[in-house]
Amino acid sequence: MNDVVEFAGVATVIIGLVGSLCFIGVVTFRMLTKPRAKPAALARAEDERFERLQQSVDAIAIEVERIAEAQRFSAKLMSERAEHGSLPH
Repeated sequence: MNDVVEFAGVATVIIGLVGSLCFIGVVTFRMLTKPRAKPAALARAEDERFERLQQSVDAIAIEVERIAEAQRFSAKLMSERAEHGSLPH
């Protein structure tokens, strides 16, 4: 009878350990595969950085357009000078 009680105690411990390990494994798997939500402060900071980047790109585009317009104007002046001659006779 004493052996049966010891076997029941060992079996209970083994079943408890296996159940606990399964539970820990499932929780760990869900934590590793679950997409993590970004904190609101981090999301706001990323939005602000993206907005500044977008404003910078817009400013660069405007400057490039101004440079292109200045080159067109210079080319027009040079072609007019070439048509009329650079020195008067």
